[in-house]
Amino acid sequence: MSSSIDVYCDFDGTITRGDTIDVLLEALADPAWRAIEERWIKGEIGSRECMALQVPLIRGGWDGVVRVLDQVKIDPTFPKFAAWCRKNGVSLKIVSDGIDRVIRHILKRENIHVDNVWANHLVEDENKNLQLTFPHAPQVLGCGSGLCKCRILEMGSSRPLKVVIGDGRSDFCWSAEADLVFAKTKLLSHCKQNNIACVAYEDFHLIRNVLEEKLSEVAVAVPHLKPAAVYS
Repeated sequence: MSSSIDVYCDFDGTITRGDTIDVLLEALADPAWRAIEERWIKGEIGSRECMALQVPLIRGGWDGVVRVLDQVKIDPTFPKFAAWCRKNGVSLKIVSDGIDRVIRHILKRENIHVDNVWANHLVEDENKNLQLTFPHAPQVLGCGSGLCKCRILEMGSSRPLKVVIGDGRSDFCWSAEADLVFAKTKLLSHCKQNNIACVAYEDFHLIRNVLEEKLSEVAVAVPHLKPAAVYS
């Protein structure tokens, strides 16, 4: 069974409690990562350059990463949301400017099924040194993100309703392109400041409730799918 809804969901800070890369850097990386982070915060470098410089500072290889990831918790409402999506034919995809192997490890640990994962690719050499490659990097001049969320959204299916769920800076660009946006924290502030219609959320229960309504509406009148205002 398939529905008329595609869901594109951020990972770090949206599905997880906190940012997995920050957790790994705090636990395993040479302290030099902090100076690189400051350059990113000041806008001197983009997230792609920032992560490309920071990830090689992580010690202990993938085995060390796995031990730290055991501390990372997810939003307890997400597994049921993912199961609901699968049962109702709602395509659920994770699109993250984080690390692919980290995402897949946590999903497997929690026994969560999604339809696809797009993220930056982690590589480990024979000496357990880690680095990132960026197979989905933006082709737009001046964009420093590791992954182009707008491009992935654009290349998606032609289903009537494309839904974006996010929380941070990496979600700013595609929030203006989606049919329906669920936002919290930095993304919610961005949407309000830029008059981008969105639904504020705290957990995936609310998202599921809204999408259940959309499933019944989408076949009737596509023009009515966009929310009229920001809900706080």
